[in-house]
Amino acid sequence: MGEAPDDERTERTSVSDRIYERLLAMLIDGEIEPGQRIRVDAISRQLGVSQTPVRESLLRLEAEDLVEKKHLIGYSATPRLSAARFEDLFEARFLIEPFCSGLAAGRHQRGQIETITRLAAEMRDGYESGELSYGAFARSDAELHRALIDATGNGYFSEIFAKLHAHLQLFRLLRDSSVTEDALTEHDRIITAIRTRDSEAATAAMAAHLAASRSRLRKAFDQHQQQVREEPSQAS
Repeated sequence: MGEAPDDERTERTSVSDRIYERLLAMLIDGEIEPGQRIRVDAISRQLGVSQTPVRESLLRLEAEDLVEKKHLIGYSATPRLSAARFEDLFEARFLIEPFCSGLAAGRHQRGQIETITRLAAEMRDGYESGELSYGAFARSDAELHRALIDATGNGYFSEIFAKLHAHLQLFRLLRDSSVTEDALTEHDRIITAIRTRDSEAATAAMAAHLAASRSRLRKAFDQHQQQVREEPSQAS
């Protein structure tokens, strides 16, 4: 048998990407809860597509640690981060991101800072207009931080950061809280320092952003943990 025509492969890829984005939004927005089973046939019917793009999308999400597949059971959303994993993740981010921001300030190319600036502007515009969904903000935030790491020009840092899957995991903790103006302002400070090639300021701005982000997320995380502890007593 011959290969599928280019336009057919392109269409299939487009459908797969669309389903991936939809499932990702469902996971981040809480439409699919942590630990919830994901039935391929049910998702296929819900989204009006064949099972092939659904399975392809789940494979991508599995690589990002957002879903897991168990033998004889199938796919389910991965559990919410534990307290220990939450702290470990931020410990790793504090080690990587401030240092990389300082490097990016000295090494970035013109096209890279333009991309970073555009991403930040799109996030602010979407937030201020009220048109940016929670899931879309999470994806945009992840893309912005990834672009900042890429601006170091060191592919190893990009690979290490990608393996953390930090933003998509963390935003699942805070989906019930509104996006704050503070986070956008913190981004602006980082970008200004990088644009002006002030490595020291870029390092400090990213460290401050991570500290504030950890505080915001920890508050939501602690609230969720408290709710979980209260549920058994309320049921008794």
